[in-house]
Amino acid sequence: MKIIFQIIALILSFFAAVFNFLFPPTAVSDIRQNLDMKIRPSAVVYFEDTHGGFHGDGEEIIIFTPTDFQKEKIKAEWNKTPVESGIYSLIFSKTEYNGLELTKYIPNTKGYWFYKNRSDFTYSYNFSFAFFDGEKVCYYELDT
Repeated sequence: MKIIFQIIALILSFFAAVFNFLFPPTAVSDIRQNLDMKIRPSAVVYFEDTHGGFHGDGEEIIIFTPTDFQKEKIKAEWNKTPVESGIYSLIFSKTEYNGLELTKYIPNTKGYWFYKNRSDFTYSYNFSFAFFDGEKVCYYELDT
């Protein structure tokens, strides 16, 4: 009887792994879509998402460790600090929209940053911001 349960558990874990590969978790798919990077779920160090409000409003913070290849891509394609003042004001004035505190995840150090406006409307904020400090990437997304 114990062997049957072990076989069932093995089969279920196999199907979970296949499902996870075919339909990646939100964090992995958001990074792929907005930063044009493919990351493994195991690279994610921290993930918090408050989306699910009216029309999917909410915030998301993902912290992940990029590969060496991705680090080089970031250094070649992203902007060097300091963050432009208009973008900095927008991002840090909109933090804690639903309670997340972006400032504790983005260090006040030198690094590289990325900003993407995902909205065509002037009355809503839908943007992605990422910061790379040399070791980890902190990705922030706001949808209002």
